[in-house]
Amino acid sequence: MSSGVEDENHSGNSSSRTSPALTVTLLGTGTSTGVPVIGCACAVCTSDDPRDARLRTSAHIVAHASGGDVHVQVDVGPDFRTQALRAGLEAVDGLVVTHEHFDHVTGLDDLRPFFFKERSTVPVFARPGTADALRAMFRYVFDRTYPGASLLDLHPVDGPFTVGSRTNGGTVEVTPITAPHGDFEVMGVRIGGFAYLTDVGSVPDAARAVLEGVDTLVLDGLRPEPHPTHLTFLEAAAVAKDVGARQTWLTHVTHNALHAEVDATLPDGVRLAYDGLVLEVEANSR
Repeated sequence: MSSGVEDENHSGNSSSRTSPALTVTLLGTGTSTGVPVIGCACAVCTSDDPRDARLRTSAHIVAHASGGDVHVQVDVGPDFRTQALRAGLEAVDGLVVTHEHFDHVTGLDDLRPFFFKERSTVPVFARPGTADALRAMFRYVFDRTYPGASLLDLHPVDGPFTVGSRTNGGTVEVTPITAPHGDFEVMGVRIGGFAYLTDVGSVPDAARAVLEGVDTLVLDGLRPEPHPTHLTFLEAAAVAKDVGARQTWLTHVTHNALHAEVDATLPDGVRLAYDGLVLEVEANSR
């Protein structure tokens, strides 16, 4: 397994490298409560459109690298077990944790079945502050005090890193994206022509520079109304236009949005994501 931290400058030698084709599955696209919301009888929570049922936000990225497929999991919330079974996930080679909020980390130990056959460790990549929070929240996992826990190793990162397959020679380079979520920062990722950035209230210039020219963007879009720590649908669409994304899918959506109605009102190239959506991203050079 290959993992490590590289220079934070993503515009150096990486510009001449070819990134692999990707298959991205959006395992969950809902906000922290999930949708339906417990006890709610609104039009979205009682909808029979399956796109209005939103598990907590999470994604699985398969990089089709020259040495073999590399499986990168982004966040493991309380719905991860259900999501993994639905999607038929068979491998996790690296875990990216965007931040330490409940809806993004509490399924961490549901990774255990991925170690039943292959006992090598899986790196967990997170910003240093998030890594500290994870160690405090899941000490029995990271300190190996419980023999049945997932075999996870924390890798605090503040620059590009590499994820390698646990079973073949494939590797993929990942560039982190930093943006604010309330009074702290979260980590998104860019892999070649794909980028994923959730739970952000704004996208600063440095993050937009990393996103520039992205083909497929999955971006936080909570609801139509303003929120102090999340982008609205129109704010997210404005970001997508600014960075030149060819297609953008909005995630972390609340029960304020009936999928069919909202999706029809969004600007060209911007769509409302839904659970189980599979995105195919072609290989590109950066």
